[in-house]
Amino acid sequence: MKEKDIQEKTLKCFSCIKKPCQTGCPLNNNPEAFIKLAKEGNYEEAYYLLLETTVLSSVCGRICPHSKQCQGKCIRVKIDKAVEIGAIEAFIGDMAIKEGWKINKLEDEKHKKIAIVGGGPAGITASAFLLKKGYSVTLYEKYNYLGGLLMHG
Repeated sequence: MKEKDIQEKTLKCFSCIKKPCQTGCPLNNNPEAFIKLAKEGNYEEAYYLLLETTVLSSVCGRICPHSKQCQGKCIRVKIDKAVEIGAIEAFIGDMAIKEGWKINKLEDEKHKKIAIVGGGPAGITASAFLLKKGYSVTLYEKYNYLGGLLMHG
């Protein structure tokens, strides 16, 4: 998807005060906030906001059942069609990969080691959040690639 298309999608967001889209998200993402940042062209800042709740925004933007969750709660449907939150989230995640934006550590190193077994979405997410907390993480996967069910499910 092109940036021009994403910009058109962001313009549909009303930036609701009560944020029904956020209450519809099981991760408690803040679509209103990352859409506002994307609308302003601050994609990197939107990515770092998404990192507070998910490290797989490219994946979540594509496979989450948005019509039952965030988009399903969007008040825009009373006028025409819900804001395409998933497409915006996937675009931001894809841009982060393309541009090489990193997941920053948030806390000091803990000097403790943690092993995660399984390199699927849950293992990757757990590893990333533990790394952000300052832990040393080793991720064990039986295949020579990560992805779990996303790759062979």
